[in-house]
Amino acid sequence: MRGIIAVTTYLLLLGLSLARLAPRPGFAAGEAVAAMVVFGLFFSLAAFWATRGATPRPVVVRSAGRELAVIAAYLAVFALAFLGWGLSALRAAVPDEPAQSVALLLAKLLAMVLVPAALLLAMGYRFRDLLRFDRLNRAERRALLVMGALLLLLQLVAGRGPKMIAALPHPAWVIALSAPLALACMCIEAGLTEGFLFRVAFQTRATAWLRSEVAGLIAMALLFGLAHAPGYVLRGAHAMEGLAAAPDPLTAAAYSIVVVSPIGLVFGVLWSRTRNFALVVLLHGWTDLVPNLADFVRVWTR
Repeated sequence: MRGIIAVTTYLLLLGLSLARLAPRPGFAAGEAVAAMVVFGLFFSLAAFWATRGATPRPVVVRSAGRELAVIAAYLAVFALAFLGWGLSALRAAVPDEPAQSVALLLAKLLAMVLVPAALLLAMGYRFRDLLRFDRLNRAERRALLVMGALLLLLQLVAGRGPKMIAALPHPAWVIALSAPLALACMCIEAGLTEGFLFRVAFQTRATAWLRSEVAGLIAMALLFGLAHAPGYVLRGAHAMEGLAAAPDPLTAAAYSIVVVSPIGLVFGVLWSRTRNFALVVLLHGWTDLVPNLADFVRVWTR
């Protein structure tokens, strides 16, 4: 019943958000609905199917309500202070590459891994309770291959990454040698940071408190989306996201729910079904490889 209520609430919020965004200049409703279907439905179902037979690893949750309240409060501060203002301030303070990329990576590790880990450590956890990289079993290796292939196919067919890579003036061997390094960087900068904060820290505790895997997954996806909303309002992120002008807070929240939260569902399903952080990190890094490879090559081959 909790899962049904969560899914119904999520669908209602998606509908209301689309209604809010439809008259917005620059908003492509068709593309947004397509993204919702691809990530929110198809890829989430694919992740569920690919992890069939997997047994979720046991995860320790000592006091779900108290821990969830602390992490949720931190997420609010994180969204406003770090995503809304801090990233722009850091880019302005360190304008030159590759120093800027290094500074951003260190800032994300601090804000998205070290600080939330410290909050949980202060509540009696050991570090190995929070951050473990288990060897992938047979079902998880299958999920890695299946989801990796589907995500790569999506990037090659619908993403801008291949065109950006093709436009690089660098020799093919330079791009090929850069790809493994870029993948390692994406696994840390995207997979490790977002995975720990939203999946390990938040989703695990939301699931325990709500006593429902589905409700915990939906709560995480919504928070994952809404955390990006301050950036659209405060730091001009709308310019990269298909909006003609900086939105008001309600429109930014609607956009985050429609466009960003379905992506959180995919990795949330993988975490819920396996509780293997290594799988989530690897697939998230793989997902971000093609879109970010051209920028990585430009930054590190100056």
